Amino acid sequence: MKKIILLFTGLISAAAFNIASAQESKSFSFGFKVSPNFAWVKVQEGPMTNNGLGLGFTYGVTADFMLLKNQNYWLSTELNVTSLPSKVQHTGDLKGSSGNNATYKNVQFNYNNQYLQIPVSIKFKTDDLGGMKYYMQFGLGMSFAMQKKVETISDPSIYGNSGLTSHDPNNPSNDIYDFAGIDNNKPDPSLTFKDDINTFRGSMIIGAGVEYHLSGNMNLLAGLKFDNGFTDIFADARVNARNNFLSLQVGLTF
Repeated sequence: MKKIILLFTGLISAAAFNIASAQESKSFSFGFKVSPNFAWVKVQEGPMTNNGLGLGFTYGVTADFMLLKNQNYWLSTELNVTSLPSKVQHTGDLKGSSGNNATYKNVQFNYNNQYLQIPVSIKFKTDDLGGMKYYMQFGLGMSFAMQKKVETISDPSIYGNSGLTSHDPNNPSNDIYDFAGIDNNKPDPSLTFKDDINTFRGSMIIGAGVEYHLSGNMNLLAGLKFDNGFTDIFADARVNARNNFLSLQVGLTF
């Protein structure tokens, strides 16, 4: 019986050693992530202010490549689809476009844009600590708007009796929902806003989290990531703003 126990213990030890060796020798990992995010807007310039948090969502794939043949340093890349809400309110009154001389008050813009995002970062991982590795990451993100949508809320409604509640701000046919400040055919810059969104978004990324070893090459990933935009999201020349978000990341890597 004692021999059987010793043999069984030896087999378990060998298996654990092989799994650990495989983990340590791995130089590449691939996985999937999902991430709810909380987004807000920081206005740098212009008569606009943030109007609360928006709840968005990210999903995509991730790949990590070992650097310098060292298990503590990794190049992390992702390909994500990110829904990024941005809520802002104009601080004054606005006037309509295309011959619309009405004055609109309490104008709010609730954007829900979808981006294709390609983050690249350097990830620093700890050694294995009881089946877990902790990490921090720093990097840059490139995002390209695939879908643009804005719900414009105003008093009275900018949509009138059209039955619409939202529109594509970058579609030229929807320029009737811009605010051109027309007053007796004389544009007033203080009453204008072009609601178009810039296609490119650049950001700085800071994150931290943990990888928990499940079995074989499979790991559970959990962490937080702050995505700080540094490019203007609006096409309007008078307003300069950045959109930022904090996301909770959950995924599996192999």
